[in-house]
Amino acid sequence: MDVADNTVALVTKHCGLQLEMYQKCVTQNPANWDIKCITQKRALAKCSEDNVPIIKHVKEMCDPFIKDYDACVMKNQQDPTICMDSLKRLFHCTEEHGKLPPSGPPRVVKGEGDKPAATGYGYRGGV
Repeated sequence: MDVADNTVALVTKHCGLQLEMYQKCVTQNPANWDIKCITQKRALAKCSEDNVPIIKHVKEMCDPFIKDYDACVMKNQQDPTICMDSLKRLFHCTEEHGKLPPSGPPRVVKGEGDKPAATGYGYRGGV
């Protein structure tokens, strides 16, 4: 299983309800899902960030590229193809930072006072 498959599996495992609600909303609102489903999208994003460490890591590392692409798409809604260069930069960032280290996925280890201590990818939470 590659990183993308593993990430999808973790999102489905930990955020299945949020994913289902978002998919249902998108299906029910094909013409304006991007506006109607914002609450479900945010819930899915938050759950994913909280439960899938690689997603949080990529979002942190690629934040400038995400913001640049989002701004471009908002500015060029009539012709989002103008944003292909921004999308390519975002894609390359996610490719670079979305790979697992040779040791495998980030994991939680016990730190001082038996509190979880993060290892790998700046991970600060439990799965």
